[in-house]
Amino acid sequence: MRELLQHRLMRRFAGHSALEQITARTLGLFRPAAPLPRYRPAGYFPNENRVLGENDAIFITARFRSGSTLLWQAFDRLAGFTAYYEPLNERRWFDPSTRGEGTDETHRGVQNYYNNYNDLEHMSELFSTKWTYQNLAMGHSAHSSALEKYVAALISHAAERPVLQFNRVDFRLPFLRAKFPDASILHLRRNPRDSWRSTLKGATNDRDWNLITYSDYCHFYLLPWYRDLAISYPWLLADARKTHPYRVHYLLSRFSDLFAAEWAHTSISYEALCADFAGTIGYLLMENGHTHSAQKSQKGTPIVPKVCPFDLSPLEGLMAPRQEGYDHSVDADFYTAEEAAAEALLKAHLPNPDQD
Repeated sequence: MRELLQHRLMRRFAGHSALEQITARTLGLFRPAAPLPRYRPAGYFPNENRVLGENDAIFITARFRSGSTLLWQAFDRLAGFTAYYEPLNERRWFDPSTRGEGTDETHRGVQNYYNNYNDLEHMSELFSTKWTYQNLAMGHSAHSSALEKYVAALISHAAERPVLQFNRVDFRLPFLRAKFPDASILHLRRNPRDSWRSTLKGATNDRDWNLITYSDYCHFYLLPWYRDLAISYPWLLADARKTHPYRVHYLLSRFSDLFAAEWAHTSISYEALCADFAGTIGYLLMENGHTHSAQKSQKGTPIVPKVCPFDLSPLEGLMAPRQEGYDHSVDADFYTAEEAAAEALLKAHLPNPDQD
């Protein structure tokens, strides 16, 4: 799509830190106040591994290269669900003239992304490609009738329980919670060092990169998202000539996780899927079963076990054996320093820094 004016301005002043700050703050005057999650230490998720609700829609929220396509495929295979792949993707899966037939070669087993979008061409009246790039942070009182109607239309069109797998709502979770209070939000995360290496598409991490020299290697919207979020959160901005893109990658990954810790219903990790794929999915979908009279609590009352009511056999073979993990040893000290700088920034600007 044609680059938005606000992003052109931000990119134009990259490398001129004072002008970039002034531009971000000026553009931010025309936006509603952005939501702020509470700061929590890395790895702390109060909603870790909670069982999903039994009714209504499921919204999956995840960063790029986190395994979200794998999670989408799982729900797409299971009986009882209608799974939509990346509803806000600018390829417009409902439109045969724009969606194309190509798939990412790393998405093993995916034949196409649009099966459940057939007969939805009328969605073009609601869809906006700006959803991928603009106003990425939305609070519970944010107004976007088109986005709300679009999501509601997908839900109503689903033949079975709808699952919407998003990579573009990380910072819109308060909006989704407010507009769709009966939906369950499932957060998927991945080790940010691994997801960073994955975004490089085979390129070697260069310690000498900055936000200007990295542009040719930038995939998955890292810099456009950084610039848009900086309009809502000017304190995110750093000197482009002195800032390595991994710091921005880590910063957005952690910020995304903090939104999920605040507004998602449950959180799981890609590493958990790798360790026990069917078991992790099955646990998410458990519901109360019949009491097992042989099991008693200390007070003598029956324990109600959890059982998964779904046939998980369609998941067999979906999770390929994990290849050897990334070797981060060469850059370990570099990563640690960049992550520490990002954590200090988040802790300085987010409320309630103490763990619950």
